[in-house]
Amino acid sequence: MISMSPRMIYIAKLIDAISKTSATVLLTGETGTGKELIARAIHQESPRAQKPFVAINCGAIPAELMERELFGHVKGAFSGAHQNSIGKLEYADGGSVFLDEIATLPLPLQVKLLRVLQEKTFEPVGSLIPRKIDVRFIAAANVNLLDEVQKGLFREDLYYRLNVVPIHLPPLRERREDIRILFEHFIDMYSGKYKKRITGISEKTIERLMAHSWPGNIRELQNISEMLVVLAEDGSSIDTDSLPDGISEGCGDEPASYVDALRSFEKEFICKILNETGWNRTEAAKKMGIHRNTLTGKMKGLGILKPAMG
Repeated sequence: MISMSPRMIYIAKLIDAISKTSATVLLTGETGTGKELIARAIHQESPRAQKPFVAINCGAIPAELMERELFGHVKGAFSGAHQNSIGKLEYADGGSVFLDEIATLPLPLQVKLLRVLQEKTFEPVGSLIPRKIDVRFIAAANVNLLDEVQKGLFREDLYYRLNVVPIHLPPLRERREDIRILFEHFIDMYSGKYKKRITGISEKTIERLMAHSWPGNIRELQNISEMLVVLAEDGSSIDTDSLPDGISEGCGDEPASYVDALRSFEKEFICKILNETGWNRTEAAKKMGIHRNTLTGKMKGLGILKPAMG
């Protein structure tokens, strides 16, 4: 982790402490704040480091396939099941499982996951014989799970089973002291990857980055850094004229409030991605790194409607 933020320094110390245990961890925070990076750090610093780290995006796998993905199946369990197949939980035995977007897990599977957390056993699809596993669970959510519990979309007992060690990752706009060092790190990283020599970064560029609201958080900063290196000429420097549209210029009329400014940028960003994907919500959500349901909710909240065709 690269950070000067007191909150992130505290999280680093917390990772060091909990890595030595097998306690279940619940990571929360906005999309792009680095939840998978933290999960991998917990695994790599643990005694399980030599065993598999298996990341599962619960929002990216169709509900009808998720059970087989998690638990595997036995031969003959369904049409086309010509042989036994182990699931990701069994593959991760001895290691760690990272369940991203846990809030999107269907309720019937939440019941089965709760049993795994309680008893460390499961049955593959089509089998009645329990299998025992030793897995450390790390879950992540970019929504408030207690709100999901109140709506009846997430089991309360599962929430408390997951929330043994809660870690909330702050958005980048709340740790602006990290923007410079993260940007410089990404520029160095991609300079090496693309074999480009970047001679410097102007202070005005840093000021523009510091003024930006970063709705996509670290992932957005990383993507912009890569784009700047890819487009830069070898031996050139990074200046404001290289920055993409939408990065704050720090001038012009002031928005009514910080919340209004953030809402305005988020609406502009979502419309841009929707236009790029022909208003295909599934593709747009994938491009933004969020679940389709999350995108639909944001569109409704921001009043974004698909333009009439013709």
